[in-house]
Amino acid sequence: MRILHVLDHSIPLQSGYTFRTLSLLTEQRRLGWETHHLTTPRHTEPYLPEETVDGWVFHRTKPPGGTSLPVLRERAEMAATEARLNEIIPVLKPDFLHAHSPVLDAIPAIRAGRRHGIPDIAGRN
Repeated sequence: MRILHVLDHSIPLQSGYTFRTLSLLTEQRRLGWETHHLTTPRHTEPYLPEETVDGWVFHRTKPPGGTSLPVLRERAEMAATEARLNEIIPVLKPDFLHAHSPVLDAIPAIRAGRRHGIPDIAGRN
């Protein structure tokens, strides 16, 4: 099974969110599942299209330029995440999308999943 996880942020940033996510990914790999990982523009490290951290490959989403106004900023972030998903889904060919909290991850995952005919697993970690 191949799962594409849509993450708010990831290692090397350190937070309860990243540590719980890493535990989930480790267990899924232990089960023999293939995991792939995309972070949204909320990942605050300098942008790289792809980054390997401790053996884990993360696809990154470039932060959108433009407004810092609430609501418009979040809409731009979701649009950037959805566009990045539309780029990598045909390459990775996941069986499922797993959107981790917050909803800013879920909406782009649901939209991209529908576009590509991939079921989503909206969840929290």
